[in-house]
Amino acid sequence: MKNNKHRIEALDGLRFIAFLMVMFYHYLFIAPLQGYIPRAYAVEAFSFGEYGVDLFFLISGFVITLSSENRTARAFLIARFNRIVPLFIACAFIVFFFSISLPMIDAKERIISLLYSLSFFPKLFGEEYFSAVYWTIAIEVTFYILVAILMSLKLWDKKRILICGFWLASSYLNCFILKNTIMSSLLITQYAGHFILGIMLFELRTSSIKPVHILIMLLSSVLVYNNMLKHQLWIDGFKVYFDHASILFTCFFLIVLVWIGSNISSLGVYYPAVKFLGAMTYPLYLIHADLGFWSHAIFERKWWSKYPLSQEYIGYYSMALISVVLVFSIAYILVKYLDPIVQRQLKKFWILIGAYKNVNIKN
Repeated sequence: MKNNKHRIEALDGLRFIAFLMVMFYHYLFIAPLQGYIPRAYAVEAFSFGEYGVDLFFLISGFVITLSSENRTARAFLIARFNRIVPLFIACAFIVFFFSISLPMIDAKERIISLLYSLSFFPKLFGEEYFSAVYWTIAIEVTFYILVAILMSLKLWDKKRILICGFWLASSYLNCFILKNTIMSSLLITQYAGHFILGIMLFELRTSSIKPVHILIMLLSSVLVYNNMLKHQLWIDGFKVYFDHASILFTCFFLIVLVWIGSNISSLGVYYPAVKFLGAMTYPLYLIHADLGFWSHAIFERKWWSKYPLSQEYIGYYSMALISVVLVFSIAYILVKYLDPIVQRQLKKFWILIGAYKNVNIKN
């Protein structure tokens, strides 16, 4: 039985939790390990925050499948455009203006990088991402494009299990044997397991469980675990070690979290707050890493020397707190005030050009 509800309330909250995981990983784990702030400030437990990205992709597999229900490919793409592009542009320029306030930053170089990144795929032009977190957005957009193509070919609804099977086989072949970069980019084979698991969780919610579902989920879990293990092996290079069994447990814990979240029917009176936090997650994610860097760089490179007394009162934990307040304030303003205006104007624009008619256009 098809479910016409295009939003699962608990998953909004789960997205926000995923963001918090990533933020703490960036601020108080990988930043000190990579030398941006003193190593003594590293909190090893926050190593697991990196898996917030894995949680994002798992949720995305479910949510995008849900979002595609009872829609045309065009309506689906319009909804995705409305959801990601305006805030992406706004956040990119916010980061740009903060970054050029730092000493030793070339404004011309930054604006060129920004413009290439607005394509979502700057690597196609031989350019690096404007922000370190943008690689995940490129993966998400690739997934949207793949889904839209399959929808336009009338294959997505009718052949979804077969598609996942083919995608899974291709990913195994590429991840463990071929290791072809073109194939990896086109089919996002490194993260296919995450999206496929999300798709299967959606299938389990809307139809009876079958052996093929279990098989695909188990094989997809191997890909997710393999990707998480690669990250831990990279972390090992900083001499921070975790037992691989804990990584395996985390892998299945994240999958179970999404399954539980997708089966919670309602959050009741708490949902308006959770929904707003879920809406804030996207801009929070887009700006947190760069503004976290800005917060300590502006003190280290400029204000500590200009105002020596500030060094006695503003330490690295204070800088992290400043970053948190800053990114939450900006995200609040964007979601509360800017995005609703933009969404209304976009709706008028799509209607004006006749891009949709009598279709579900909600995000």
